[in-house]
Amino acid sequence: MTLEQKIERAKQLRSMAMMNAEGLEDAKAAIVPTLYPKWVVGEKVEPGDRRYYEPDGKLYKVREGQGHTTQESWTPDKTPAMWAVIDVTHTGSKEDPITASRGMDYIYGKYYLDPEDSKIYLCKREGEPDGGTINLQYLPHEIVNQYFVLAE
Repeated sequence: MTLEQKIERAKQLRSMAMMNAEGLEDAKAAIVPTLYPKWVVGEKVEPGDRRYYEPDGKLYKVREGQGHTTQESWTPDKTPAMWAVIDVTHTGSKEDPITASRGMDYIYGKYYLDPEDSKIYLCKREGEPDGGTINLQYLPHEIVNQYFVLAE
């Protein structure tokens, strides 16, 4: 097989993988973020659309009711009201915390690793049962003792 044939075959295989990735549930999609279309400026996106944002290497999903046309200043990492981070590769236990991101849906009773201070926090708020979710635009260290407690 020539180099050109190998390159063509690789393109075909990638195309097939990308088509199959569309049907994946979020938990599996997070494992292969680069199989999704890259986020680009000027694209119309609808709720549920997933895009790979290359600068931070994360997969994002358009939130319900937040369809829009992408703009240079509305990147997924800076507009958490429009984009949800898909990161389900961690159990959320103290031994395997979820990496926190601004604008993500946090789950009460799960542990999160804050990427800015490298500490682990438990998502906890008085009166809120474990398993409930809340969307926060902050990292755990920014709102400790409000929605998070430092894990011992």
